[in-house]
Amino acid sequence: GHCKALKPEYANAATTLKEEGVEVVLAKVDATEESDIAEKNNVEGYPTLKWFVDGTPADYEGGRDADAIVAWVKKRTGPPAETVETAKALDEMITKADEDKSAVVLGCFAKLEGEPHAAYEE
Repeated sequence: GHCKALKPEYANAATTLKEEGVEVVLAKVDATEESDIAEKNNVEGYPTLKWFVDGTPADYEGGRDADAIVAWVKKRTGPPAETVETAKALDEMITKADEDKSAVVLGCFAKLEGEPHAAYEE
């Protein structure tokens, strides 16, 4: 059921991310055969997707189609902030966020340097 439905979506997401140059690895494990890995990572049902940063797992909470997986991964691997130079660029960013059902947080600074700006970019 769910595992078979996810398989092609996961493969398509991996292909898209690779083609777009996103440096991330989408791996798969048969947890019924690799029960030690499943137990170590608190896998309780199938399919389970986990996101690892520096070896620490976190639950994946995104959608189960290729586009949703790609969008979720890009949000976690892309730059923390983008500089917007024009009102038109901001309008385009807001339009895209609306289409993606995501948000735009706008930070306005006198200078793009210093402690306040550095804190925002974190």
